[in-house]
Amino acid sequence: RQIIIVTHNPNLAVVCDADQVIHSRLDKADGNRVTYIAGAIENPAITQLIVDVLEGTKPAFDLRDAKYEILERSA
Repeated sequence: RQIIIVTHNPNLAVVCDADQVIHSRLDKADGNRVTYIAGAIENPAITQLIVDVLEGTKPAFDLRDAKYEILERSA
């Protein structure tokens, strides 16, 4: 099964333990250029993007990680 969710809420990606997260960015200063970065939650670059967007920043991500064991489960 494949489910695609488009949201501004990074909590969904973390709590649902998404296999792939796609982060998009709109650069209005560069003629509305859109860029995408994709990867798993375990990828440090993706984790940092999630933390940057997540309300509560790193403590919120750590709380969800501890509750759902996201990083440990993938190892």
